[in-house]
Amino acid sequence: MKRVIAILFTVSTLTMSLYGYDQTERIQDMQKMESAMSEIQKGILYNNKKMVLEGVENLKKASANLEVAPKGHMDYSTIFAKQQSKNIMKYSEKIKSHMEAGRKHGAVKNYTKVLGECVSCHNKIRKWD
Repeated sequence: MKRVIAILFTVSTLTMSLYGYDQTERIQDMQKMESAMSEIQKGILYNNKKMVLEGVENLKKASANLEVAPKGHMDYSTIFAKQQSKNIMKYSEKIKSHMEAGRKHGAVKNYTKVLGECVSCHNKIRKWD
């Protein structure tokens, strides 16, 4: 019986470690988000609706993957990061709807809100001053 429990524990630990979200993946997702934000900005400046919509989709894909590991028992960084990710998704969708309706000023306002969410998260999680 002890042997079965030990084997199950080992297998579950290995399985969890295989699917863990590590810092390398987080960095890659952050780079994808930065690239998507640049694509959205260029699309707005060049009046290229297709570029904006592609940037929005790339941003939504990258921000959906984000995870932050808690550093301790009372660390709420994970919850905060998930909320910021939800807000980024919400504002990204608004950028898309404004661009599709031809309201570029509305798209720019929501682009600024997404950028604000990014900076807010970096202030809290990365301890920017």
